Amino acid sequence: MEVNVFRSKIKPNAKLLVEGKEFSVKEVIKFRFDDGTYYVKCFLSGGYVFADDEESNSYILVKPIETPFEEPFPESLEFMGKRLDFLFTARATAEETFGEEIFKKGESEKFWDFKAADGSYLSLGINDQTAERADDFGKIIAPDQVALR
Repeated sequence: MEVNVFRSKIKPNAKLLVEGKEFSVKEVIKFRFDDGTYYVKCFLSGGYVFADDEESNSYILVKPIETPFEEPFPESLEFMGKRLDFLFTARATAEETFGEEIFKKGESEKFWDFKAADGSYLSLGINDQTAERADDFGKIIAPDQVALR
């Protein structure tokens, strides 16, 4: 499923299929980056988080994890036996929220994202309001591996 189609159809309580595994969508959030662009993030059943990347027409499927890393984060790091290279850092604000209120409208987070050669993905995040860490680890998902039921 292409990202633009996903954005037009995703809603709370939908059944999302990712690589053949079914998840229930608990919350859908439209996050606005500081540059005005945005992405859609979903909190899913089982503690998973799913987010789109319109620029690359891909997704990430991650799960919260504790990491030993502290700011300032390096350009590359070793985690779970993988070398992950820095991709980008950004700040995003929840502009619209739908469904369970796991992340509230107006809250923001800053994150530093890393990618391994095998598609593994690590996002090191900090909630701006609470200063709590929110690190997630998972992988990049191709659009042909995503469907809605």
